[in-house]
Amino acid sequence: MAVGGVAAAAAIVLSLLASLWITRSIRRLTAYANDVRAGRSVDLPILDKSEIGTMGQAFERMRIALEGREYIEQYVQTLTHELKSPLSAIRGAAELLGEKMEAQQRRRFLGNITNEAARIQDLVDRMLELAALESRSILPVGEPVSLNTLVKAVLESKQPLLSQRDLTVDLSPETEAVVSGDKFLLRQAISNLIQNAIDFSPDSGAVAISITTANERAHLTVTDDGPGIPEFAGEKVFEKFFSLQRPGTGKKSTGLGLNLVREVTKLHGGEITLANRTAHSGVRAILSLKLV
Repeated sequence: MAVGGVAAAAAIVLSLLASLWITRSIRRLTAYANDVRAGRSVDLPILDKSEIGTMGQAFERMRIALEGREYIEQYVQTLTHELKSPLSAIRGAAELLGEKMEAQQRRRFLGNITNEAARIQDLVDRMLELAALESRSILPVGEPVSLNTLVKAVLESKQPLLSQRDLTVDLSPETEAVVSGDKFLLRQAISNLIQNAIDFSPDSGAVAISITTANERAHLTVTDDGPGIPEFAGEKVFEKFFSLQRPGTGKKSTGLGLNLVREVTKLHGGEITLANRTAHSGVRAILSLKLV
C-alpha cells in the first residue's frame, strides 16, 4: 500500500508537470496567434520539439506566406497611387508642348517633365531599397563601422546644398563611436536624417550634429531649427509615403526616407526617435545603435 501510494503520488505530480509543460507552449502559441491577428510584429516563441512545436512552425510559414501576398498588394496599390500625380503632370506638359508657345514657356514645361521624371525615378529607387530591406529578417555578420567617418562623408556629399542654402553645420566635439553593421545601409540612414534636417531648416539656419556614447550604445543626434512636427503628424512621420511640405518650397518628398531609416535601424537592432525640441520649433532625431 505504501509503494502504491508513492507511485500514485508520483504519477499525479508527473501528470501535473506534463500538463504545465504542454499548456505553457499552448499559451505561448495562442499569444503569438493573437499578436499576428492584431497586426503586431512578433517573433515565433520558443516551443518544444513536439507536435506543438511543429504546429508553431506551420503557423510561422503561413504568416510569412500571407504577409508576402499582402505586402505585394499593398506595394502595388501605394506605388500606383503615388505615380498618378507625376504621370498626370508629364502628360499635361507633353500635350501643351504640341501647341505654339514662347521659347521660355516651352523650357518651363520641359523642365516640369524632367523634374517629374526624376521624381518617379527617385520613388521607384526608394521603393526597391525598402523592398530589399523589409525582405531581410536578420542582418548578416556586420563589419565595424565608424559613425564619425560616415557623418563626415555624408556632410561632404551635401556641401554644395549647404552652401546654396547658406546653412551652417555645428558638429560637436567628436566621440569615437564604432558600431557593427552594413556600412552602405547605415550611410543611407544617416544621409536621410541629415537631408531631412536640411530640408526643414530655414535659409541661413543651422543644423547641429553630435555623437555620444552611454550604456554601451552610440547616440547620433541631428537637430534643426525648422518649424517642427505638427501635432497631427507625430505618429505618422515614419509611415510610407507620409510627407510634410518643405518650408522653403512648399513641396513634399517621396515620404520614404524616414521609413527607410526606421527599417535600417530595426535591422541593426537599434532605435530611432524623432520629436520637437520645443512645442512648435525645431526637430531632434536620435539614432541609437549598439557599440562594438
